[in-house]
This record gives sequence, C-alpha cells and structure tokens, in this order.
Amino acid sequence: MPKQESTLTPVALVSLNAKFIHSNLAIDYLRSYSEKEQIPVAIEVVEFHINQPVDYIVGELLMMDIDIVGFSCYIWNITATLHVITRLKLAKPEMTIIVGGPEVSYESAELLEKHPEIDYCIIGEGEQSFGDLLRDLVDKGGVLEARERIIHGIPVPLHEIPSPYPHDLGERYHNKLVYLETSRGCPFNCQYCLSANTRQVRYFPWQRVEEEFIKLMDGGFPQVKLIDRTFNANSAWALRIFRFLVEENTKRGAFDNGAPPTIFHFEISADILTEELLAYLSQVPPGLFQFEIGIQSTTPRVLEVIQRQSDWRILSENIRRLAKPGNIHLHLDLIVGLPQETWKSFRQSFDDVYELGGQRIQMGFLKLLKGSGLRERSEELGLVFDPYPPYEVVATSTMTALEIVRLKEIEALLEQYYNSHRFTMTLDLMTSQVYTSPFQFFQDLATYFRSRRLHQVSHSPLALYDILHSFIGQYHGQVLPLAEEALKFDYLRTEGHRPLRSWMPNELGRDHRRARHDLLQDTHVRAKLDPATLALSPREMAQQVRVGRFSRDFIEFLCQRRVKDKDAVGSGWIIFNHHRPDPWTKESDYTVILE
Repeated sequence: MPKQESTLTPVALVSLNAKFIHSNLAIDYLRSYSEKEQIPVAIEVVEFHINQPVDYIVGELLMMDIDIVGFSCYIWNITATLHVITRLKLAKPEMTIIVGGPEVSYESAELLEKHPEIDYCIIGEGEQSFGDLLRDLVDKGGVLEARERIIHGIPVPLHEIPSPYPHDLGERYHNKLVYLETSRGCPFNCQYCLSANTRQVRYFPWQRVEEEFIKLMDGGFPQVKLIDRTFNANSAWALRIFRFLVEENTKRGAFDNGAPPTIFHFEISADILTEELLAYLSQVPPGLFQFEIGIQSTTPRVLEVIQRQSDWRILSENIRRLAKPGNIHLHLDLIVGLPQETWKSFRQSFDDVYELGGQRIQMGFLKLLKGSGLRERSEELGLVFDPYPPYEVVATSTMTALEIVRLKEIEALLEQYYNSHRFTMTLDLMTSQVYTSPFQFFQDLATYFRSRRLHQVSHSPLALYDILHSFIGQYHGQVLPLAEEALKFDYLRTEGHRPLRSWMPNELGRDHRRARHDLLQDTHVRAKLDPATLALSPREMAQQVRVGRFSRDFIEFLCQRRVKDKDAVGSGWIIFNHHRPDPWTKESDYTVILE
C-alpha cells in the first residue's frame, strides 16, 4: 500500500516461497519481536513465490513506497531473491536492503562483495539483531556509515520472543501450510544438515506452546507442520504435547465424525522413541499425527561418514510398531548421493525402507549446503555438486552422474505410483509375487518408460494405469489376469465413478447400478457397512458407493494381505465406500462380500 503520513517508518519483510501454499515463519518472528520492542516502524509481511516474474515482484514492492526491505534467504529462493534485490536497487538506489536466513549466514563476505547492492547481512538468529538494526536506521535517517555490513545474530532466550502469529491469522495463512516450532536446535551431528552447528536444544515456555496450538486449532487449518529438527529429542516434552493434542481434540469432538480438521506433522527420530512413547502412540486416534522419519541410508559405512548415529535393528522395529496400528501417517526419507553410497547399497537401503510399510517414501537428493560438514569436506569425500543453488550432488566417488540421473527417473515413478496411493494393491502384487526387490521393480519400470520416451512427458493418473498394464502385459504376462484385477481394485478404490478402462475385467457391464442396489438391500451386507454411509440419501449413496466383482484368485490374494479373515476364499463382491476415505491416502474403505 502507498506510504501514508505516520510517525512510524514503513518496512517490508519479504519472502519468495517455493510454492504459493508455503508460508514463512521467520519473517513473522522478526515482525513480532520488533513490535514487542516498540521499534518505531510499521512492518508489513509480504510473501511471493519463486515462480512469479521478477518484474512483477519488484513492481509490487516499489508500489509500497518503502525505504527499508528485509529478505529471508534459503537455497530454494536465493537466486530469484538476488535478482529481485538487484533490480529493486537499480530502480530505487536509496532503498536499504537487508538479508538474513540460512543461505546468507555462511560465506557472507563473498556474497556482499559480489552483491554490493545488499546493505546488511544478518547471520544466524535475527530477532534482536534485526530489531537493533532497524532502530539504528530509523534514528540515523537510514545512514549508518560506521556500521558493519555483516551483523552476527544474538540468540534471544526463547521466553523473550513473542508469538509470531498475527491477529489476522485466518487472512495471513488463508490456503497456506502453517508452521510452528516448540524448540530450536538439534542434539545430533548429521554432516549434511546445518542443525549440526546448533547442538544445544532450547524450548519455548509451555504456556506459550499450548496457546499457539489452541490458536491454530481454532483457526481450522488443514495441516500444521512442526519445524523442530528432532521433535522427540526430549521424550517427556514430546509425550506432553502428543497427550495435549489428543486430549484437546477429544474435548472438541474432533474424532466423532472421522478425521480431525487439523493434521500435525512432526519430524522425529524413530530409534530414540521410548517404550512409553511407543505405547502411547499405538493408541492415539487416527488422522491426527503425521511423522517424518529421516532414515537417509541403511548402509553402516555411509552412516559413519555422515556421523548419523542409527541402530537399524531398533529403528526398523520401532517404525514397524508405529506402522502396525495404521493410525499415524509415516513419511520415510532416503538421501541419494551420500558419500560411500553405491548403486548396490542404495538399492538395499531402498528395499529395507520399502518393507517398513510407510505411507510415503521420499528420495531426496543430497544438497551440499553452505556451512555443512559435507560441503567443507566435499573434495576429500569425492562429492561433486552443482555450484548453483540448491547445490545438488552431481556425482560421487562411488556413484556416477549417470547413475544419479537413473535414480531421478526412479524417484519420479516412486512419486507417481507409490506415493500417489493409486496403485497400492497392484504394487503389493508385483513386489510380493513377481519381484523380490521393490527397487528392481521400479528400475525395470523406469527402463520401460525411457525405452518408449514416456519419461519425457507428464501423464494423467488414468494414463498411468494404462502404462502399468502394458508393462506387466509385456514382461510379466504370467500374472496379467491377477494384475488386471488388482489394477481394477485400485481404480475403483481411488478414482470415484470414472468409467473402467477398456482392458479391465468387468463382469457387471451395464448392470452395476442394479448390482449395487441389490447388495445394499441385503441384510447381511448392510450389517458390515458403516452406519453413516447407510444413512445417506439414495442420490448420495449412488455418488459415494461403488461395487465390483472379483475372482476367487484375487479375493484370496486380497484376504491374505489385507483382511482380518485370512481364511476367507471364493469369488465375490467388493463394495467401495468413498464416503469416508483415508484422511491421508484418500483411498476408500472397502468391504468384501463372499459368494
């Protein structure tokens, strides 16, 4: 907005986020701390995303008619941010430009030498240092001739930092992913991560944490992501928060009608979970918690080099215990390109993680962050990385550049076929009856994509069914009849009321509506269905419920893997209830009706 008559100096705090749905908690901390200290400035938080044109971003900032701008800098936005700064300074040379954030907290002198248009760079935690700089700029009319351009952040006791959330919470985070932190620092020393440089863990006061959780729950946001580096570093603290969230949501009746309105995402270390935590987590209501677990590698020599302490026996057992009740969504991370990792050892890591049963597997590619131990030792360790942000690994002494390219193609298929949850049963079939190695399945599928240049274009979800069907038919014809039924099962479970693909076995034909009607009138069938579904109107029932008929072989395969009654055999019907899909995977519930 244009500058108005005021005794307060207008300041903009700017972030170029990776996506529109992201938000930046750091700039809200700077704003709230400056307001608490009563610095005579009027701060406006302004968020863009990196896919917006630079001239548009610069134009918006110029229209605000402000003289002081602070930019929050990360590996994903630094290139675009520097372009914006350069153009902004050309348009308005008298503007004061301040940068801060992880990407400018290392090699800062080189940055300022290369970009003289930047006036000040704040290193590390910036709440107090940024506030002090603003006060000096206001007092001196924007001219600080004797001030050092590089300013070291002064960590503030966390009880002195006010809540970062503004009064207009709903407007600020409308259609955004919301972040929250209850602690800063990490007790571990993983050499790929900047958290290794802040080993001490500090915690915010409990009352403030409780109030922020309540504020965000009242806001009804679909997901809140905790940015604590290792949330369960203090088991008692983690358990207290888990209990509070369950009790508060129970009190609000959030579990009465399916999943609660807000999912809370935590980054945890599974191998340090205590027995008390595991026992409690096994019984929490479904739909509330989502855990991201950084496994990174299961190769001992790799873990030793990156200084990541992990006992695979304990880690795998704890993850299986978390996965078994099915009440917590598990997101398991692997890193491609770690030192000493080979194609063969990564394949083993992939297979190890795949067998744990997590709902999502993320194959991240190593980023050599400024200030990280691996970057400082990159030459010694044989790590070749892109000099441009985000500094992604290109090759290592044990993995070629071509192998990493092939892993990129596998990662794309992992996203489309595994993480989409559209092909759960088909992947179960292929990795249990055809392949002994899940990695080999994805490798063969990636080879198939490349041989037909399918990797060069994007595909609709429906096309992905056709491609997988063709792949199985060409190379694994012995399981094609069963695979077609598995694909049909997955399709009916996730694609609503789309017409079946032409190659899917469809004994119902045009009679599917009559078959559904007859099944839903049967007393024994109705006894197995969700009462909430049975209460739907006929019109809603037609929209939410779908039926399919399947062979004895498929029903037997399904019952052995998915249904409690493992002795059930015979051909029959499956009723798919889309009324209450899984809150994370969006897969519908289903009921098997044997003939």
